Amino acid sequence: MSVEDQNSLKLKAARAQLGTALSLFIHDMDPISVQVLACGGGEVIEGLARAHSLPTLTEHIQKTYPDVKIGKIKAIRNENWNAFKHYSGRGGDEARDDLHILGTFDDTMNDAVLFLAWTDYLALVGKLPVEAQAFLAWYYAAYPEKLANEKFQADYQSIFPNLPKQSRKKQKRRLRQQIEEFRNEVQADVATEREPLIAANTYLD
Repeated sequence: MSVEDQNSLKLKAARAQLGTALSLFIHDMDPISVQVLACGGGEVIEGLARAHSLPTLTEHIQKTYPDVKIGKIKAIRNENWNAFKHYSGRGGDEARDDLHILGTFDDTMNDAVLFLAWTDYLALVGKLPVEAQAFLAWYYAAYPEKLANEKFQADYQSIFPNLPKQSRKKQKRRLRQQIEEFRNEVQADVATEREPLIAANTYLD
């Protein structure tokens, strides 16, 4: 199998993970699975982007904050993921001490990892499904401080007014409503990936 074939299969596998993670997130279900799937798929997408010499969000963060090392960025990103997927630490059978992480995890911690993964996916593939496009707009509306450009802040706030002040359930409901309201219009755009978030069957062939 060539490197190109292997990378194609890895992309399919990563897309399946990201699609499932975002679908669960949108429908306010199983935040632990969202975290694990988003981090797993996102790590593969980031690696594929680097292999194609494409800019990743992690690299952008490092350029913006040069004193922050990539290793530290990844450690922060992977903290919850590692707690969920590992029983023991490196080089031993002793249980990891993850109580402080497991006891404080909540769904808001999925926002950033999904944003990171889908932003890198866009850089790699050049298209996003309707749901991912809506999610990125939702993220910027929920975290306006992430945007330095006040015009962009206003644009996203006009789509999701007063989102930071709303309850988590209402924030998710607004996201679902926005997806369905504009689905047909966005789906017709050439910049939209038309594959569903979750395929009926995903075969790596």
